[in-house]
Amino acid sequence: MSQTGPKTVAATVNSFQILETLIAADGPMGVTELADVVGLSKGVVYNHLGTLSELGYVRKEDQKYRPSLRLLSLGSRVRTGYEIFDAVRPHLENLTRTTGEVATLFVEEDGQGVCVYQTAGSESWSPEYVSGDALPLHVTAPGKAILATLSDERVTEIVSRHGLESVTDQTVSDTDALFSTLQRIREDDVAFAREEHFAGIVGVGTAVGLGERAPAAAIGICGPLDRLHGRYLKEDVTGQVISTAKSIGVDLTT
Repeated sequence: MSQTGPKTVAATVNSFQILETLIAADGPMGVTELADVVGLSKGVVYNHLGTLSELGYVRKEDQKYRPSLRLLSLGSRVRTGYEIFDAVRPHLENLTRTTGEVATLFVEEDGQGVCVYQTAGSESWSPEYVSGDALPLHVTAPGKAILATLSDERVTEIVSRHGLESVTDQTVSDTDALFSTLQRIREDDVAFAREEHFAGIVGVGTAVGLGERAPAAAIGICGPLDRLHGRYLKEDVTGQVISTAKSIGVDLTT
């Protein structure tokens, strides 16, 4: 959760901290356990849980609490509010049918890449993030493809705000190196991420044009390095990703 600021309402922050803790937990949590984790008194936690329960976002089971499935409605309604979701979803599903790999859609929001949608590949592997998670733009192929569509001024602003964390030994964590990478992406219309977010995982991505007023977005494929490498990655998979992006662009302009 982001740091509080001068316009932050403490009670709202506490409610979301409690809710996010419940969502991240492996199972239901009791009041005392929650209080220890979030650093609030048991009385305060109990009152927030009561409010969240009344609103339908938390369920009480055997004196413990878990997040309600009603939260799915919020995310689903937000996602369907983006025109690109309906336009991209069938194309990503077809991309996965064609390649057997996990396909993703990322949209830039507040200087981060939010995974709006991902398909399930034919193999057992799946990313360690889910739809709705916000990731640093510089660590994924779609994220770097998004950065490449932005002005240098905007990229500098994002780097100043979020930094260039070295998630792995392969992460591009130097500003000059990042701008050099973005220049190559602009020339080639394709971005690669080689073990920059997770060790042993690579990806390819390309931007999807939505117009000046729409958020920057990109699609991509990711998977294990032992499967995505060589000609299969550089030609077969990359070609499919670029072709899919072009088809999406046609749909969005017709």
